[in-house]
Amino acid sequence: MQFNYSTVTNLTKSQHDESNEQLFFVSSYSKFENLAHGPRGIPAIRPINVFRFNDADGSMVLQNKFGDPKEVMNPAFSRYHPKLNVVYTCTEDCQQNGQIIAYSITADGHLTKLGQVDAGGTSTCYLTIDRSHRNLLAVNYWDSTIAVFSIDAATGNFVSSKSHSLYDPKKGETMKASLKVDGGVNHSLNDASTIKHRQADPHSHGLILDKYFGTIAYVPDLGKDLIRELYYDRENASIDFEMNSLPSGLCTGHPDGPRYIEFHPNFNTAYVVNELSSTVSHLRFSQLVC
Repeated sequence: MQFNYSTVTNLTKSQHDESNEQLFFVSSYSKFENLAHGPRGIPAIRPINVFRFNDADGSMVLQNKFGDPKEVMNPAFSRYHPKLNVVYTCTEDCQQNGQIIAYSITADGHLTKLGQVDAGGTSTCYLTIDRSHRNLLAVNYWDSTIAVFSIDAATGNFVSSKSHSLYDPKKGETMKASLKVDGGVNHSLNDASTIKHRQADPHSHGLILDKYFGTIAYVPDLGKDLIRELYYDRENASIDFEMNSLPSGLCTGHPDGPRYIEFHPNFNTAYVVNELSSTVSHLRFSQLVC
């Protein structure tokens, strides 16, 4: 059977494990009708799977199946804490606000729920932890909002059930397009009608912070074919304003649909994955901008 996998997160080796094995945290969609797009396959019965991966021979062994779809619906993206054995996952739902759930994870892939918060927006699709490891930034695709949550540096759990701040690039304007369940288009398609409706609104789809100071948030906007440059106040844990924006592709007149952006680990360059044009853009980064 084919399941629609939403994300695969590579968890680091356990502290006492000197082998070549790692844990892979695989999340899957479990309720297709609540999504903006139309996945293929069948909904997952248990939407979270933890595999043990051996990088010496490429084998993967299922360690744990987790998650009641009624409690963890459409876990779209997961992020592993860089210092703690904690993994965060977010749920994708166009009709209701997404949820962000924190789990502690053991060496054998067992998950224990630590906490849960409302993402402050719909279709939550991306999570980033800032340089201090004290804040988690969440991106909501459908209404394009970005929320910031404080997390405990010692435990990784959420400090509060409410977001510390919420940024809306629409500046309070209502969405122009309708939900799929209300007659809106299927965002998996790329015909003229879908393009017209999908690109009518901003749709934030990712967020990375600059690798020097962690104060500029680069946000691909799949709806407006832009990379937004937002100022992140790391002291007050808030996205304050938009500094600039730049095209995500070659401006051919056709939509690019930027989905993800990532910095090169060694060079001052970044790469943007454009979903709709099936292209990758190579951008130069200047440290002087920071």
